[in-house]
Amino acid sequence: MGKFLSILLLLVTISSFGQTEITTKVDSLLKSKIESEFAPGITIGIVKGNKLIYHNSSGCMNLEYNVPYNDSTVFGLASVTKQFTTACIGVLEAQGRLSVNDDIRTYIPELAYHNDTIRIKHLLNHTSGIRNHNVLLDLKGFDYEHRGYTNKMIQELMFRQRGVNNLPGAKVLYSNTNYVLLALVVERVSGNKLHEFARNELFTPLNMKQTFYMSDIRAVIKNRAYPYYKEKDRYKQPKTLTLCVGAGEMGSTVYDLSLWSQVFLNPHHKFSYLKDFITHQDTLISGELMSHARGMFVSPYKGYTTYNHSGRGLGMRSQFICVPELNIGVIVYTNSEHINAVSTSYQILDLFIDKTEMVKKRATLSKKYKNKKLKRYVGTYQELNSDLRMTIFIERDTLKAISSFGNDPVPLIYKGDNRFCRQNNSFVTYSFILQTYSETDLQVDFGGAIFYFERIELSKKPDVNLQQYTGIYYSKELDVTYNITLSDNKLILNYPNNENIVLREGEENVFGANRRTKYSFLKNKKGEVTSFKVAAEGTVKNILFEKRN
Repeated sequence: MGKFLSILLLLVTISSFGQTEITTKVDSLLKSKIESEFAPGITIGIVKGNKLIYHNSSGCMNLEYNVPYNDSTVFGLASVTKQFTTACIGVLEAQGRLSVNDDIRTYIPELAYHNDTIRIKHLLNHTSGIRNHNVLLDLKGFDYEHRGYTNKMIQELMFRQRGVNNLPGAKVLYSNTNYVLLALVVERVSGNKLHEFARNELFTPLNMKQTFYMSDIRAVIKNRAYPYYKEKDRYKQPKTLTLCVGAGEMGSTVYDLSLWSQVFLNPHHKFSYLKDFITHQDTLISGELMSHARGMFVSPYKGYTTYNHSGRGLGMRSQFICVPELNIGVIVYTNSEHINAVSTSYQILDLFIDKTEMVKKRATLSKKYKNKKLKRYVGTYQELNSDLRMTIFIERDTLKAISSFGNDPVPLIYKGDNRFCRQNNSFVTYSFILQTYSETDLQVDFGGAIFYFERIELSKKPDVNLQQYTGIYYSKELDVTYNITLSDNKLILNYPNNENIVLREGEENVFGANRRTKYSFLKNKKGEVTSFKVAAEGTVKNILFEKRN
């Protein structure tokens, strides 16, 4: 008996030492993230098993009064919200009130039919092809500084759309609109507002007392962390009149999210069926398994499967990640957009992973890479539905990539099967598709968010005879007018809240301004320009603008 107690005491001592070491390292990490104790800050929670084993913060949640974070600080989740909207759909399916295979027009008949049936599952996994409303608002010239938008406004905008980006299930194009429409499905099926349904069916049963969907932009939220961004070395607090729930607009705390993590970590949890529902990976039409599940990404990390999603808004970043094999959950929130919540979460996760295996894998990757022929990948690529370009080239036997937004080339490491990853960030992968029948020639995967590129040939004589493109153009779908003029032999675009945008030709008759937006001009049989189509940020395709006399 005495020997058993000695062994037990030794195990407890080793465990306590390990916990103390991790606490010390995370505390140090926290302090390294902030400029000073009176700057915007960061809060971190670590869940091990069914316990919140670490919760600490650094910096201020309110700069007006220099209020530091505390144990019950309420913060915005941004896109981390999506998994909760998914959970609401999961609850309704479990209740037999809908199916993920239902046609969304069963519940939202106002949406136009686009060649094939869009199902609820296509909204959940971002394969619906529905245009992203954030990009549509940008193309309209929406005045974010003086106006806000609501779910109803976005719904009305989407009901006017007469095109989509792709067939349902063909590709993953991350779009907030999917989740605004899912919120409408929840409300029409349940008969309750989204915040009411989630409170009754999720938050109250889970004892998440400080978690909620926003329902009143004027509401006083006690103990709230405010977001901040820097402009000319001074912090400013963003203001918004927008209240649009489903894709975002949730508040919570580290403690409440630690309770939510149990849905993913505890297989015997009463809501464990939601873990299976949320992390279910559908397949594309091609048969390829998706990395985006339903409101979360299912991503490999150093030999482990992670369930994760980040959130970002002006002046804030958030991250929620669970690793069932390690029985670990990590929660990170910062009210400064200069602090990277995602990379911080993986720095914490690394404390629980055997570093010997990491070194072995890196050595293997480097060895394989040196023996590959690289010339087949070299070329100029452009994002589908955008003017973002990616140049792939070889320098000193190393394949490198640089985007039109980048400053320095990024060295790539070979991973096999025409796939590479960034030398300094294995999360970002480059997959080259060499088949001639494929619409896509390159896919860049940022941990589940995929950017699609095609190989292009630039115009040999760009920006010649620019006068033919000038004129006034109108879009019915956006109800907005664009004015294109010529000044100093430069093509200039003006539309509401956007002035003096210089357009430059890339491919023949295709222009851009390095803003992830491209303008493809169309001509009649006489060679006269009659219209152009706008595509933007990879998530909006073929918005027609017709030329007016």
